[in-house]
Amino acid sequence: MSVQVVKTAGEGQPIYYKEFMISSVDDVSSLPTSAGEVSPGSQAYTQDLEHTYLLGNDYVWREV
Repeated sequence: MSVQVVKTAGEGQPIYYKEFMISSVDDVSSLPTSAGEVSPGSQAYTQDLEHTYLLGNDYVWREV
């Protein structure tokens, strides 16, 4: 299992916006889910881009 931050907040994005690359869908449970760590709208994806997740306003990761 592996979770790697590949991008953090930039111009026009919330301060805690992050993008994560994950090794597998099992890694979604290891992603942060609280304010002050990550902002809604943050994304996570597998290296092959077969699975992409978006953090909702309720701080739940959902596949999109």
